[in-house]
Amino acid sequence: MSVPADHLVPYLSAVELAVLGVYAVHPDLTDAMVDSAYEELMRRYRAEATNHPFTEGKLDGLRAEVHDAALRGLTLRLSQPGGHPGAEELRLAIGRLRSSIKTWTRAGGRQGYLHFLEREIGDLSVDAEE
Repeated sequence: MSVPADHLVPYLSAVELAVLGVYAVHPDLTDAMVDSAYEELMRRYRAEATNHPFTEGKLDGLRAEVHDAALRGLTLRLSQPGGHPGAEELRLAIGRLRSSIKTWTRAGGRQGYLHFLEREIGDLSVDAEE
């Protein structure tokens, strides 16, 4: 998988940090639950990109919690001053995250993606706090 365009990294990081926040509280979270939340985010941004009304899916439990946390992170990032990617670009970027889930689940089991995030992004958030 190729590296995302630099201007998308803050948005993807906001989503992944939100996922890590939920995972820290709920260690039983699985990659499949995260994938469902990402799928719902993609549906939301597809509706926005095509100027259609968005109808919420039926996410429950941790799936809904991950979705809501990721959406809050993205909304916060999008509310900051400056240029932002459009809805279609965000949809495609979240699709890349879904591809990453598939890759890391294959490599590391039902929490392979979450363990990858802990290793890669968890280290960055610790560095940022120091």
